[in-house]
Amino acid sequence: MGEVEIVESGSLDGLTNGWEQYGKRTRILMLGARADRAALRGHGRSVAIEESAVSVFHRPRKERAEMEAEGIDHKSTSFQFVDLSMVDLGRWLQPLMGQGWTRNEVTVTASSDASFEDETWTCFHHPSIAPPTRMPLIESPSTMMRKAFVTHPGPILEEFSASVVEEEMHESMLETIKQSMDVEEETEPEVEVAPEPEEPEVEPEPKAEPIPLDDDDIPPIPKPKEESPLEAELRQVISLLVAGGQEMSSIMEHPQFIEVSERASAAGVDVWGMFVKLSENN
Repeated sequence: MGEVEIVESGSLDGLTNGWEQYGKRTRILMLGARADRAALRGHGRSVAIEESAVSVFHRPRKERAEMEAEGIDHKSTSFQFVDLSMVDLGRWLQPLMGQGWTRNEVTVTASSDASFEDETWTCFHHPSIAPPTRMPLIESPSTMMRKAFVTHPGPILEEFSASVVEEEMHESMLETIKQSMDVEEETEPEVEVAPEPEEPEVEPEPKAEPIPLDDDDIPPIPKPKEESPLEAELRQVISLLVAGGQEMSSIMEHPQFIEVSERASAAGVDVWGMFVKLSENN
């Protein structure tokens, strides 16, 4: 479990300056459902990380029209930028991948009112959200000053957790009010449409009677093969390595994969077949 600290104004660059000396770090873009924004703020409290992580959220405004042109639904999407240690990447993402989140690459580019170099971000997105290939922003995610959520390793302080929950509820109410105001501003007046002429009723065709089958003619339904613990472990290792940025072509040389694949092969698991199947899915 982690302890979440709220910094009223901070950026990923500013808050993590010098942290790379403690180990390699990475940054990811998380596209979640707007309704899950409060849960994503406190996501670090549900994972056992080894190093501190920082996240900021962005609410699009000036770049909304350009986002819509790229097919991005900014009204129902939560935009979260996270800086975390490479050793914690799998721990951070594993619960979300279990919910169907998937990985993609997004090019963050400057909107018409901004100027910064294009940035390539590894993106993990909610299954209900279609990931874009380009995302215009008013400023670079690395330097944007926002309310930041810093997750530290360690136990949760009860009195601190209560304050975090109260603040999340308060901001959730404000978010709902702002969203409803935006909808009212953007809603066009309704135009009356003349009713379409009713189509003549068509008599339904008579249903064909089913041909009765004897029990001997019905093929048995095959039962799904249960996955062994080693197969589940192998699948999890491959998924976490992919989430960490490993290419499928290099996973078979990774020490973590070699260790579990040797045990799985010794137990009779078709390691190569599983690897090929997961490669096709990815």
